[in-house]
Amino acid sequence: MATFVCRVQFLDDTDPFNSTNFPEPTRPPHYTFREDIPLINQIAGVHRLLRAPHKLDDCALQLSHNGTYLDLESSLSEQRDELEGFQEDIAGTRGKKHSVVLRTQLTVRVHACIEKLYNSNGRDLRRALFSLKQIFQDDKDLVHEFVMAEGLTCLIKVGAEADQNYQNYILRALGQIMLYVDGMNGVICHIETVQWLYALIGSKFRLVVKTALKLLLVFVEYSESNASLLIEAVTTVDTKRGCKQWSNAMEILDEKDGVDTELLVYGMTLINKTLSALPDQDSFYDMVDGLEDQRMEAVAKRFLGRRGTDLDLMEQLNIYEATLRHEDGDDESNPPTGLSGLKDRRRASFGDKRRGLERRRSRRASLGRSGNASPCSPSTQHSGFQPFKGQGGEDMSKRTGVQSPVTPANKSSLGGLLSSSYRQHQESLSAERERRRAEREERLQRIEREERNKHSRDYVDKMEEARMARDERYKHVERLAAEEFERDRVPRSRPDLSLTFNPVEAWAPTSSRSTTPLLPGVSG
Repeated sequence: MATFVCRVQFLDDTDPFNSTNFPEPTRPPHYTFREDIPLINQIAGVHRLLRAPHKLDDCALQLSHNGTYLDLESSLSEQRDELEGFQEDIAGTRGKKHSVVLRTQLTVRVHACIEKLYNSNGRDLRRALFSLKQIFQDDKDLVHEFVMAEGLTCLIKVGAEADQNYQNYILRALGQIMLYVDGMNGVICHIETVQWLYALIGSKFRLVVKTALKLLLVFVEYSESNASLLIEAVTTVDTKRGCKQWSNAMEILDEKDGVDTELLVYGMTLINKTLSALPDQDSFYDMVDGLEDQRMEAVAKRFLGRRGTDLDLMEQLNIYEATLRHEDGDDESNPPTGLSGLKDRRRASFGDKRRGLERRRSRRASLGRSGNASPCSPSTQHSGFQPFKGQGGEDMSKRTGVQSPVTPANKSSLGGLLSSSYRQHQESLSAERERRRAEREERLQRIEREERNKHSRDYVDKMEEARMARDERYKHVERLAAEEFERDRVPRSRPDLSLTFNPVEAWAPTSSRSTTPLLPGVSG
């Protein structure tokens, strides 16, 4: 009969929002497991030995060295792989050994979390949402169970009716969920989450918009197929609102609520990442034409032609312009590898037989405005190395009658020139970006110091006013006490007592003999 002797502890997590990460007791007892008997038949002995506060039917066993939950329906001999490394001493802890931890099952904790979120409000709901991220961070296995139990639906329902502080807590928890593969797969299968994230970038609260844009960037970068899901979510949300597609992102780029460079960079990056992941022409040009219909070209010209524009924003706008020219076929040269978002021209959509073999082009190219980004655009400068390219080149050849040969040597020299020019441009951009970031950090620190000094001055002024008010109260109390003391010193006169005497009566000489009248019949 094989046995397995180990230390046992319990973790009081009966309330997921008020649990601890420290198993008890600190001096754990030892328990002898039978390796040939299912653990569900032995867990009652562990529960009784530890006197744990858990319900016996809700208990699970977890290994402390790797966080793995043991299958209660199986025996230890059937889970030998999970116990690998369990008996080894922990390095640097003087021979301290691992333990088997008794705690609440994952499904029970998940249902308790969801029930708490649905049934709480006010301060209790705020505490629960704030703790949610730490709960997922402490136990990664909880994420899978939360997603399977429709926890994402719960978060969206609570967030739709909550204020911006609660939405920030929900976004923090959602970001922790998306860090895990199971969590990200759950979000991919739950399109309502993507729709909610896109709807939030139209919020009037900067932190909510920023966090939602970050999560959408993580979602799009995770897999190229997620770009189509994002476009589907955007279409659904904007159709319900009666707006054009990507209207929330364009409102950010139009600086509707004031200048915020960070949001502009995130919004433009999201557009570029989505365009980069689209597989065919129709989806690409549908999105581009929708953006151009909302004055995307004017937005790009405004920022690229403005002095002092953030370099990260300029880079993203240049990527958009270069991608559009490359896809339209206006720039036949190989794009520089440093620009993420540029790749081979997309294939035509399946079943697209209109106009024979003619490729679809953007609305801007159809109107003859292609390549009008800005002189500041590095990609525009790159195209300047081929002045006789396209229709203009054909006309020039016809006028001169000379056909300029294109040799491999010319191609290689031109490629080297492009690479060198682009590399220098990138280095200067990087140096300028670092300088701008240092200036921004210094400006933020200065603003923080000014706010702190202002707060200190206001605090000192308030304290001085309070001291003066306190002194006035003391003086008033002292004045009242002095008046009361003066009144107590003077003897009070009674109104019914007269102190007026007749002087004659007061000073008449007194006789030594009694003046009592004699009784009749009594002689002296």
